Amino acid sequence: MGTNVMDGKYGIEKRRKRRFGGCLSVILVLAAAVLTFGIVIWICSDDDTLETTFYQVTSGKIQEPVRIVLLADLHNHEFGRANRELVEKIEQLEPDLIVMAGDMVNGDDPNITIATDLCGKLLKMAPVYYVFGNNEGTLEYAGGSHRVALDAALWEKGVTVLYNNSVSATIKGNPFEIMGVTAETDDYEEVAGDAVSAFEKKEGFKLLLTHFPALYYDCLADVDFDLGVAGHFHGGQIRLPDGRGLFHVDEGFFPKYCYGEFSLAHGILIVSRGLGGHGHLPRINNRPELVVIDISRS
Repeated sequence: MGTNVMDGKYGIEKRRKRRFGGCLSVILVLAAAVLTFGIVIWICSDDDTLETTFYQVTSGKIQEPVRIVLLADLHNHEFGRANRELVEKIEQLEPDLIVMAGDMVNGDDPNITIATDLCGKLLKMAPVYYVFGNNEGTLEYAGGSHRVALDAALWEKGVTVLYNNSVSATIKGNPFEIMGVTAETDDYEEVAGDAVSAFEKKEGFKLLLTHFPALYYDCLADVDFDLGVAGHFHGGQIRLPDGRGLFHVDEGFFPKYCYGEFSLAHGILIVSRGLGGHGHLPRINNRPELVVIDISRS
């Protein structure tokens, strides 16, 4: 029987369509793989790209302008070998005061040299004040062979470590009262309430340091301070296109005071998105943040 010309024609067209369909599938799979790889690379590189955020605060208590650099939530991360990039960036900013709002270390890692070595370098630029977060607390109070004397190592470097107490300081001729609150909401009144009340009565520019933004929901909401700082929420870890932070394990979705500047009853609160992360979840649309606060009279 002879071959039908039309059947041959259609058979060729079908084979062509199958080959085209197969090639298209391969192209789509490769494109998806390249896109996925690109997103992963972007996310990973984003975790190592510092972003500097500047805030302006005014106060009649300030005669000479003061620049504060705020660090939080480093979690033993390093920007360049021995944090060279971070140190160089802070040096360029020429701070008058450096404050650390906790979780510069990891509670499950006894290595504290990344944080203490960083402090040693920063002390050559400006005085450093440090308030502990939950990870420092874990190291300090774990007990037994796991206890790490982080406070002693920091004091030896020359860092002022604050535990629910305040100290007086003079920064560029301006009188400062600097308080660190390490309490959490459930034990605030017992361990920090009286000290905060005494702090409120002091003169000078009142700078309040704590790791936990949740303290400002109620415990510190009506406290008389000029500037408060915090960290802990990591900016919500994943920052949505509209700027909102997505989640923190303590607060759930869309935590309040996630990052940024907030006006409270008597003072300004600035919350850092932090410099690192603890765990395997990457920061997405949420670069590590170095906060700069310029305080002036007007």
